[in-house]
Amino acid sequence: MVMSALRLPAITLEDCYRLVRENYPLIHQYDLTAKMSRYSFENAAAGYIPRVTLSGQASYQSDAVAFPDEFNSMLQAFGINMSALPKDQYKVQLSISQTIWDGGYAKAQREAVEAEQEVSELTLDKDMDALKTRINQMYFGILVMEANIRASNCMDTLLVSNMKVVESAVANGTATRSDMDKVKVELLTLRQQRTQLESTLRTYKDMLAIMIGRKIEDDEVFEKPQVMLVDLSVNNRTELMLFDAQIRQIESQKKMLDVNVMPKFALFAQGWYGRPGLNMFNDMMSDRLSWNGIAGITFSWDITGFYTRRNDRRKIALSQRSVELRRDAFKWNSDLQQTQISNEIDRMYRLKESDDEIVRLRTSVREASESKYRNGVITLNDLLRDMTEENRAVISSSLHELELLKNIYDLKVVLNQ
Repeated sequence: MVMSALRLPAITLEDCYRLVRENYPLIHQYDLTAKMSRYSFENAAAGYIPRVTLSGQASYQSDAVAFPDEFNSMLQAFGINMSALPKDQYKVQLSISQTIWDGGYAKAQREAVEAEQEVSELTLDKDMDALKTRINQMYFGILVMEANIRASNCMDTLLVSNMKVVESAVANGTATRSDMDKVKVELLTLRQQRTQLESTLRTYKDMLAIMIGRKIEDDEVFEKPQVMLVDLSVNNRTELMLFDAQIRQIESQKKMLDVNVMPKFALFAQGWYGRPGLNMFNDMMSDRLSWNGIAGITFSWDITGFYTRRNDRRKIALSQRSVELRRDAFKWNSDLQQTQISNEIDRMYRLKESDDEIVRLRTSVREASESKYRNGVITLNDLLRDMTEENRAVISSSLHELELLKNIYDLKVVLNQ
C-alpha cells in the first residue's frame, strides 16, 4: 500500500507574527527585565528590615582620662586607688537599627522601580511591533510572487497551445517560420521571467525563514489573509503607551524629590564587650573588660535637598514637557501615516470593483483573437498582444487584491489592533 505524503498545514500571517516574536533574540530580555526589577523591588522594600552590624576595634591612644595628681592623693589617703584609663582599648560591638518611618522613601522607590520596569517592557514591545511590518513585507511579497508565477504558468499554457496552432499553420503554408520563432521567443522570455520570479520567491522565503526561525519548504502553502475591519478611532500604538509610561516614570522621580527632604526616625540598640565601658570609674579602678549596652531612638533630617529642590522640580517638569512634545509629534506623524494608508485602501477598493470585469473582457478579447488568427483575420502580433494584455490584467487584479490586504494589515500594525 502506497502512503501519500502528508501535506504540511498552510502558513498563516498570524503564525509568522507569533514565531518571529518567539524567535527574536531580544525576547529573552523580558525575563531579564522582570528579574532585575524584582531584585530592585526587593531591595527597595529592605528599607524597613532591621540593620545588624557586627564590628570590632583595637586601638592605642597617646593619652587617656585620669584624675589630677592632687585629687588622686586625696583618694589614696582614704585607701582608694584611681589610675588613669588604659591607653590600649578594645571593643567588640553588635548594633541593631530599625527604621520606624523613612518619610515615604521605600514606597516611592518601589513605585520608581515599577515605572522603570513598565518603560523597559514597553520599549521591548515597541521593537517587537516593528517586526510585524517586516513580516508583512516578506509575507505579502511571497503572495505577490506566487500570484505572478501562477499567471506566468497560465500564459505559458496559452503560448504552448497557440504554438501548436502556428505549427499547423506553418505546415499548411498559411504562416511563416518567423511566426513560429515569435511564439518561441515569447515563450522563452516568459520562462526567463518566471525563473527570476521563482528566484525572488525563494529569497523572500529564506528571509522569512530566518525571521520565524524555521525552514520553509518549496511546496508549503501560504494562506491568503482575510479582509479585516479596522477601527480608525482606536489607536493602541505601543509608542503612545511608552510615552505615557515615561511620564509616569518622571512623576515617580518627582515623588523621590519630596521624600528626600522628609525627616526619618529609627530605633537603635548597641551592645559591646570591651574596655572602656560606660562606667568609666570602674575601668579606672579595675583593669578588665566589661559588657555594655545602649538603646534609644534617632532622628535625622537632611535639609540640603531644599536648596536644590526648586531647580530639580523645574528640570523634571521640562523632562515631562519634552516627553509630551515627542508624544504629540509621534501622534501627528502616526495620523498622517494612518490617513495615507486609509486613502490607499480606499483606492484599492475602487480598483478592485472593475478588476474582475477587466479580466473577463481581456479573456474574451484573447479568445476572439485566437479564433480570428486561426481564420487568418489578424496577424500573430495582434494575438500575442491580446494574450499579453490578458496576462497583464490578471497580474494587475492579483496585485490590487494583495496590495489591499497588505495595506489593511499595515494599518492594523500602525494602530496596533
